[in-house]
Amino acid sequence: MYKMKKYIAAFILASFAVSQVIAKSNTRIGLSSSLEASQTVKPNHTVLNKLLNTYVNGAGVVNYKAFLKDKLTLQQYLKSLANVKVNTLSKDEQLAFWINVYNAATIDQILRNYPVKSIMDISGGKVWDQKLPYTFAGKSYTLNEIEKVKLIEELDDARVHFAVNCAAISCPKLLNKAYTADNIQSLLNANTSAFLNDTEFNKLSPAKAQLSNIFNWYKADFAKAEGSVAAFINKYAKVKIKENTPLSYINYNWSLNDK
Repeated sequence: MYKMKKYIAAFILASFAVSQVIAKSNTRIGLSSSLEASQTVKPNHTVLNKLLNTYVNGAGVVNYKAFLKDKLTLQQYLKSLANVKVNTLSKDEQLAFWINVYNAATIDQILRNYPVKSIMDISGGKVWDQKLPYTFAGKSYTLNEIEKVKLIEELDDARVHFAVNCAAISCPKLLNKAYTADNIQSLLNANTSAFLNDTEFNKLSPAKAQLSNIFNWYKADFAKAEGSVAAFINKYAKVKIKENTPLSYINYNWSLNDK
């Protein structure tokens, strides 16, 4: 009987030891899964959407003075995107991600230097070439790298030139909502059409076309998209131009899009 009790006690102790090993193993698995989840998290643009809806009006004018009280909220939003594994996202998700990053980071630059009369007053007019104080997909980027590399070179969509906002009067207007995978395509089309058909930015006729300097700076992107700048314009503009219509460019107003 004594030997039997001894064997039972030994069995119980052994079982307990095995259970502890399994428990520790499961804990490590849980931590690993949690870490992996944080690396593949989907971007959440709800905070940006609320901020834009609060401080940007329907004409794309920003109340930067009022926005200052939520400067830290905007910065926390930008920091929250650091763990997004961007290359796992769909193309529409990536388009929305990088456009939102560009626009939020531009506003952040204005708020860090406010009051200013123009974004050209920041960093000697070289703000687009300064590394942002945030990381995305494990790297730091400049605004130019986001627009020209991530959005144009990699995602290959010339319409993004009418979605990214440079905080100036002559820029395509900043929307008072965030971009998402669900609205990105409709908004890119709407933005492009709205900009081309607004006579403040473009004056079109078959005889001559006075265009925003955006069509001068990024003519190669528009020609690549539709075969020529004229073909791109005609896809979205109500007034059509000819392939040989003379093109000129309107002076760019770099004044801040401030209320």
